[in-house]
Amino acid sequence: MKKQIIWLGLIMAWMLCACEEDNKLMYDESSRVLNLWFGSESTEGRVDSTEYNYAYRPLGTDLDSVTFYVKLAGVPLEEDCTFDLEVTGGDVSSVIVDKHYVLPSYVLKAGTTGGYYPIYLKNTSDFKDKAFTLALALKENVKLETGVKEYATLKLIVKDREEKPAYWDEDPETYMPLKNFFGTYSRTKYQFMIKVTGKVISRVIYQGTPIPPHEISYFEAQYLQAKLRLAVEEYNNNPENPDRPLSDENGPITF
Repeated sequence: MKKQIIWLGLIMAWMLCACEEDNKLMYDESSRVLNLWFGSESTEGRVDSTEYNYAYRPLGTDLDSVTFYVKLAGVPLEEDCTFDLEVTGGDVSSVIVDKHYVLPSYVLKAGTTGGYYPIYLKNTSDFKDKAFTLALALKENVKLETGVKEYATLKLIVKDREEKPAYWDEDPETYMPLKNFFGTYSRTKYQFMIKVTGKVISRVIYQGTPIPPHEISYFEAQYLQAKLRLAVEEYNNNPENPDRPLSDENGPITF
């Protein structure tokens, strides 16, 4: 009986210490960490890497961007906090900061726990028919520390290769081929789609929830198809477009 009481006391003491430690992690203002990832805020939409293909850069764009999401673990800040990313690996001699991309200083607003932020990519032909990778992470400061391992690093792949989406012509049962909405593929058509929709579309899911950023739902595909039809009509009716009707190697572009 005496041994049982001793063991019970030890267990209670351990639990008390654990609770105190948990409280410290949850409420100690010095314990703030910043997790980051590509994709959406939702758990199923989080990815640690993304691709940017210059071959499908929106036409006439000098400065484009990819966005990442940050999530604060800890008590929300009482005042705005500036944070920065730093390069931690990859092809740093080929993908050069300020020449090919820009990492601005970011601000996490007081009272917030997360948000979307951009990495800016400059227009360049230096990556033609090539692919390079950058690893980025939070540059720690007095207020923010690096997040947990799986949300500590961003992997950005930049390339300039014309690549037809893998699911343009065929896709499994729960998806629908892109051709069902957008017709025959061409690079000119795909670039026009990106410019009009602001999206790089890779798949259309018929049943289930699309995984951002490149999947869209069946209903969104229908909406974008109508939007693209209207955009082509407006382009072809605009006398300022000397190459009208908008065409590719297959003839006038239609959706």
